[in-house]
Amino acid sequence: MPLYILLYMFAVALVVILVRRFATKSKSVTVILIAIGVLLPTYDIIITNALGAYYCKTDPNSKTFIKKKVEYPESIYWEDNIFGGFDKEDRKLMIMNYLDGVHLKTMALNGEDGKIYLYEADSSIWEKLKPLEKERSQSYYDMVDTIAQNIMQTSEKSYTKQRMPKINYTVTFDEVKLNFFAKKFLYSDETKIIDNSTNETVAYNRRYMRLFYNMAPDLSLGNLYYNPRDGQISGSEDTQYFFRHIFDEIYINYSGAIAESFNSKLYRKYKKVSKK
Repeated sequence: MPLYILLYMFAVALVVILVRRFATKSKSVTVILIAIGVLLPTYDIIITNALGAYYCKTDPNSKTFIKKKVEYPESIYWEDNIFGGFDKEDRKLMIMNYLDGVHLKTMALNGEDGKIYLYEADSSIWEKLKPLEKERSQSYYDMVDTIAQNIMQTSEKSYTKQRMPKINYTVTFDEVKLNFFAKKFLYSDETKIIDNSTNETVAYNRRYMRLFYNMAPDLSLGNLYYNPRDGQISGSEDTQYFFRHIFDEIYINYSGAIAESFNSKLYRKYKKVSKK
């Protein structure tokens, strides 16, 4: 048990002892003091779980579904509506992750400046990685970075959303707006994957994540908005993992989808913390 919890329990016990010794030995007062001592650090656990149960039973149902998997999407447009778009570093890492030139040949991403950035590649551009794949040392990742930068320099085009070329699939990320009370305890967002030829949502994920409890604050990880370890209330916890369930043949070259973790970005957004 963490030391701070033991110290708190000791403090509550000390208050009860002092009140009974110097003020009153009333059983009702003792019960009230103990109840306050227990509820003060744990009220958020009760509220969080009650809200979680409520939202898990309300629409939309099901919170997560996959109607089909797509082996060769060929072109995908990602639209981030939570942070207002992908910055240049994030766009480069998305190229590293997904633009394999075989299953995905065209990638479009909304930028923070409101433009749509489009990148293209064929499989030959990644041929330089083959001699380095076995060991995957630092030279491998350096080459991935170099190739991704080259793709950005040679193929980048920008459009308005209205004038962008036809894309086969759209992936959208949106925050689910909770009421003023609920958002003090929960965070929610949704991912949609849309087949643009039919305008059908072929996969959907709405997740609810709990924030850190008062008794279990973010002491070890730091600067995170919700609990990533056991904070899942419903839905698929990892949006990148969910995406890979649908487009599971796209080759992943790199380990991270974005330059800064999604959770850290949320922390900065809502705690009004500047990026270092």
